[in-house]
Amino acid sequence: MPVGRPPTPTERKRKLGNPGKRALPDAANVVALPPVADDAPAQLGPAGRAVWELVTDQCKWLAESDRPTLVMLCEKFDRRQDFMARLEASDPVLYTDKGYAYANPLVGMLSTLEQELAKLLGALGLTPADRTRLGVAEVKAQSNLEKLLQRKAERGSGA
Repeated sequence: MPVGRPPTPTERKRKLGNPGKRALPDAANVVALPPVADDAPAQLGPAGRAVWELVTDQCKWLAESDRPTLVMLCEKFDRRQDFMARLEASDPVLYTDKGYAYANPLVGMLSTLEQELAKLLGALGLTPADRTRLGVAEVKAQSNLEKLLQRKAERGSGA
């Protein structure tokens, strides 16, 4: 696992005026990638399809090259839904059929699956911290002045 701060995206350096004054790649060589197509793969179940639709609708920074990671994320959400249903259907949390008590193996599998989901969400920039790191959005609390100005603007436009 890498140590230290993750590298700042080139887009963010350009936006900030290149504060480190290091050489940046020529902007003319930057290739625009096609956005991820919003046609969901046929193998997705209800949970995976819902995630696919939400992500492709809301996350416009994802490109077609992100499709395999997005498919994997959606399939894992389907698997998580299956694990949750199977856990709810199984009555005992501890099994004793082997002569000793042991935990339901689905609990450990679910925990591992959720760790994998968190990594995939981060890789696609779908968490607030990762969106900030990628330079896609900034997590910022709204000041009281901004709240007042917003309310004033809303009142003015509603009249």
